[in-house]
Amino acid sequence: MHILYRYIVRRIITCLTLTTSSLMLVTIVIDLAENLDTFIDFEATLQLIFLFYIYRIPYWLILILPISCLFGSIFAFTSLTRHNEIVGMKTVGIGINHILLPVFGCGLTISGLAFIFTDYVVPKATWRHNEINSQIVAQQSDDGSQRRVLIQGNRGQIIFARNYDANRKYAKDVSIEIFSESVLSERILAKHLFWRKPDWISVDVQHYHFKEESQITTRFDTLLMSDLELTPIDFTRQIKLPEEMTYSELENYIMRASARGEDVIRHRVDLHLKMAIPFACFVIIVLGATIGARTHRSSITNSFGFGILICFGFYSSLKIGQALGWNNLMSPWFSAWFTNILFTCLTLCIIWKTNK
Repeated sequence: MHILYRYIVRRIITCLTLTTSSLMLVTIVIDLAENLDTFIDFEATLQLIFLFYIYRIPYWLILILPISCLFGSIFAFTSLTRHNEIVGMKTVGIGINHILLPVFGCGLTISGLAFIFTDYVVPKATWRHNEINSQIVAQQSDDGSQRRVLIQGNRGQIIFARNYDANRKYAKDVSIEIFSESVLSERILAKHLFWRKPDWISVDVQHYHFKEESQITTRFDTLLMSDLELTPIDFTRQIKLPEEMTYSELENYIMRASARGEDVIRHRVDLHLKMAIPFACFVIIVLGATIGARTHRSSITNSFGFGILICFGFYSSLKIGQALGWNNLMSPWFSAWFTNILFTCLTLCIIWKTNK
């Protein structure tokens, strides 16, 4: 049995490698054709173009991995079926459940590795890809400095800065408005705001306190802003996209943004997708193997057609679930795992019919 299991795993890995390489090559060629005019217009160097795609490959790899798992398992088991190897296994008393055992192990391993890859490699690579894309388009690196910053603090403060220097962690011409029960209660105007970990220090400050119809004005040379629960990353425009964050970073961002009163429903959906998509590799590879094992006298063309149909259904349901979650029509968890639940039920039904 161990020899048989190793044989099946080798066939799956071989087909998976071939399908992944082919899909990745097609993806790169299509994207290069779409971006070629941009590269020429902005006179991008070959080095930047090379790095542009090197850092984009990890993101694409996770995106196409479910397709690769599907086609890899379908082609592997279709080949076993065409050569009557599945029939031979059943003849000697090996049931379909035992035949699928190495597929389960292979799928779980790929899902685990995919999650680790998604959490540790993809965010950093995507961040570098976006930086290189900015260099190609703008011919300069974006360090996070910007003009006219407007953000909301953790306690409902509205903070405006005319200029923010990311390297010096310094803001100029800052206005902070504090509300109490939707009524403006305090306003702080500062010429300069410096970050001295763990607090901000404001310089040349005017503090206005509003109470009923009266106004109390106080001036300070320097004022420690201990109530301003923001860090320099909150001021920079280099706020990472969900795909640029690890699971823990995105979870922490959601907690901070939620405390500031921001709508984080989309980020919650994306957080659950970080686990749901890698796990989909397990569901899809088992589904593909099940279809390939029960298809009689099938050809590569028929298997490819089945794969296309399943891929269309998989990514359609994934996008539908994501859209419903983003619009708060489903809970974030269910919208992310909806596709996996649906295809798990489909896989179990096929296995049940195969065993009848």
